[in-house]
Parts: sequence; structure tokens; C-alpha cells
Amino acid sequence: MTVGLAGTIIPRREAPHPMDSFAVISDVHGNLEALEAVLAEVDRLGVRRILSLGDVVGYGPDPEACLRLVQARCSHRLLGNHEHAVLNPGMAFEFNPSAQAALEWTRERLRQADLLPALEGLLPHHQEGEYLFVHGSARNALEEYLRETDPEGRSTFEAVAASIEEDFTSFRICFVGHNHKPFLATAEGFLHPHAERATFQVPPEEKLYVSVGSVGQPRDLDPRACFVVFEGTRVDYHRVPYPWTATAAKIRAAGLPGRLAERLGLGR
Repeated sequence: MTVGLAGTIIPRREAPHPMDSFAVISDVHGNLEALEAVLAEVDRLGVRRILSLGDVVGYGPDPEACLRLVQARCSHRLLGNHEHAVLNPGMAFEFNPSAQAALEWTRERLRQADLLPALEGLLPHHQEGEYLFVHGSARNALEEYLRETDPEGRSTFEAVAASIEEDFTSFRICFVGHNHKPFLATAEGFLHPHAERATFQVPPEEKLYVSVGSVGQPRDLDPRACFVVFEGTRVDYHRVPYPWTATAAKIRAAGLPGRLAERLGLGR
């Protein structure tokens, strides 16, 4: 089913312009099993171009393999806050203890594999015409979370609507990661993909945030890997099952915090 932003059903556009067809992934977080499953699905869909919004590393047990695979498969890679923290020891003061422990472990693994240079020079933002790609938000590309509610549970709609009104000057659609949750944010409200409604038609003049969700550590209570395919005027959310128990076993075997393994099966 294809549903417009206002809730109306719109016929599916059968032939998107190839320049406007691409997949967007984010927050792989060292989860090789999830990344491989997503890339296989991208290939099955026939999408040739992939952009990564950052946080390829952190939390998970396979930072080297994930980094190499994203390097090989993605046409553009962004800097996430985890890559930034890996490159800047002492800058991760807002990380919780589990994330901090995984960060230090990841930094050493990448150092031993001589992969730290692969992170240098990355930026947390990239613009192509009317599309802006960021790790965090339009206002703070690296660190700000685009959220539906703040940590106290209060709606952030007014702030998000203000960002769309004030910040979307040289672009129309902003693709974001970082928050690990899939949703669209427009000046009229939030829209959530689900089993009966995973495709949204975007009117030609509409301004919106596209929060693409997480490949390797979803936090919307759905443990399946998540990514987006954009085809000119259509946003398609895709969920892909993967053997998360294998990733969890690797996390435990590496001596990383057990919480990082447990959360994979919970999607939180």
C-alpha cells in the first residue's frame, strides 16, 4: 500500500528516475549479521546506490568487517558520533558505561587493524541538491537526536516543526540516523511505518525529516534491521530479520557488556 503524508492512498509510481533511487542505512554498530542481511535485501530490490549516515562502529563485535563492507558498498559515508569518539579519546563524556566500554574496545580493534585512517576526513553531513544527509539533525549534524518526545516524555513536535520551517532553506528532505527509530517528521506531525503502512508518497514541495532507523541496533521494539529506500517521491521502509542470536553470542564472547547482547532481541 502507498499512503500519502496526509493519509490518502496514492498509486504506486512504477518507474522512478534512476538518479533519485537510493538506499539509506545508519547505525550498523558493528553488527555484521544485520549489515549482510540488509545488503542482501538491497541487492534483491535492485537498488544500486547506498548512503551510510554513520555509526558503522560501536557496541557490536565486528567493527573491522562492517567498516570494510560499508567502505566497499556505500557511495558516501558520514561520520557518526561513535566514529568521532573513536578518533577523539576523552570526547565521549556523554556515553553510558556500556557504550564507553564498547568504544574503548572498538578503538583498540580498529587500531590493531590499521583502520583508524579510514575514519579520518569523514563529515557528519552531506548535501545533494534538495537532499541533506546527516547523522544527527539539521541543526546539529553530529550529536543532536531527532526525537518525537524528549527524555521527560514531552512532545517535541513544535521544535521539529520549527526546524523544518527555519532550517530547511537549501534543502527539502533531510535524512537522519542516530536515534535508531524509523519515522517521518513533517510540519504537520509524525508518521510511523508498520506492517500495513511502510510506504509513503512525498508530494513534490513537501519538506520533511526521514529518520531511517538502525541496521544493527533498532530501538523501536522491533529487533529486525531497518533501512530506507528513496525513489524520487516515495519513501519505503524495509525491515529485515537476521540471526541476532549469533551477534549476541559474539558480543558475549568478546567480553563486551552483556546488556549490548540482550537488547538486540528486544529491539530497544
